[in-house]
Formats: sequence, C-alpha cells, structure tokens
Amino acid sequence: MSRQENEQFVRNVYFEKAKRRFTRIIGRLVRDERSVLEEAATIFDRMLADMAYVDKTDHPMAASVFSSCANLAVYLALKERGVNVHDFGCAMLADMKQSSMKPEDVGSDPKRLEEFIASGEASKKDAAPSEFVFEAFAGDHKDFDWGVNIKRCALCRAFSQHDAMDLVPYMCASNDVMSDMINQGLRRTGTIALGAKQCEYLYKIGGEPQRLVNQYPDRIRYVESS
Repeated sequence: MSRQENEQFVRNVYFEKAKRRFTRIIGRLVRDERSVLEEAATIFDRMLADMAYVDKTDHPMAASVFSSCANLAVYLALKERGVNVHDFGCAMLADMKQSSMKPEDVGSDPKRLEEFIASGEASKKDAAPSEFVFEAFAGDHKDFDWGVNIKRCALCRAFSQHDAMDLVPYMCASNDVMSDMINQGLRRTGTIALGAKQCEYLYKIGGEPQRLVNQYPDRIRYVESS
C-alpha cells in the first residue's frame, strides 16, 4: 500500500472505529462530545504525517503507537477545554476496564513469541528514531513466562512533541489493565516515562501482578474499582 493508503488504514481502524469508546470517555468529562471528536480527528490526521510505523502497519509494536496516539488526540482536544491529564487518564483507564475487548496474548503462542523476539532484535539495528527499541525473551515458566525490556519508547517521543509527557504514565498503566483482563500477571517496577532507564515487563499467567498505579500514585491517580 502507498503511504496515503496506510494513513487511511490507520485512521479508519484506530480512530474511526474507536469513536464509540472515545465518545464514552469524552462524555465523562464534557458535554460537547461531537465537537471534541471532530477536533481530535483533525489532530490525529496531523499526527499521521510523522507517526511511527505508518509505513509498516503489521509491525508488532505498531498497534500500541496507533491506539495511544488516537487517545492522545482526544486528550489534546479535551485539554483545550480545560480537562486535566489526571481526569482524562482515569476516564480512559476506567473505560478500558469496563470494555469487552480482549487484549492480545503474545506469550501464549510460541510462534508469535518467537517472531516478537526476532522483531526486538531487529529493532536494535534498524529502528527509526521515532520507533521502539526493545528486546523480548522467553521465561522459565516458574518465575515468569515471558518478558520485554523497552530501551527506547516511541510513545515518549510522540507525546513529548505535543507537551503531553504527563499522560504517558497512564498509557503505561493501560498495560496493567489489559494484563488483568486476561490474568497475565504483569509485574513492573517502573517505565521510562516514570523515570526508569528502561521499561521492564515480566508476565506470569495467573501470577500476582505488580501494578504501576500502586507504586506511583502521584503520577497515576487511578483508583481501582471492582
């Protein structure tokens, strides 16, 4: 596909198809959902020109960038209306927790995990400046099943361009919410956005999670609810 076709694909899948979810989030914060969505769509379109992975939409890290930037676009439109980052972040996480979506589980498929590991090794050599640099690895299935170390964060780069680094910890916390949905037992002590040198993910199916929200309550002000 051409660059223009790829941009249209990303727009349709990650913004247009997410409008119902965005409307719910916006409705928690302001009344004028329609105008916020319209402004967010314009912002997202501008982002596409410089967005990582638009030229390789099947990359295993691409969906994370596309969906996160769509959330960023909605936040920027709401920010113009006085909504603060913590209110938006909490609304986003609460909606995610209540949704019926099923997150991907790379670690349960040996072939997909092998491909993900290979992709991480490739990122150390040929990742563009806007892309993730990471390593993935299999575990011993005792302490953990599989893990990821992110050496360079594509979200930090994208969000910093829009003066929205304070939203990135909520994107980090979204991984905890997704882990909880399918009982992946994600454990982390920090992320690049929270001041760590790298983002470390360790997954243990059925294990006790170690959530960021409990460790950084000043940066992620989300209160878990049943």
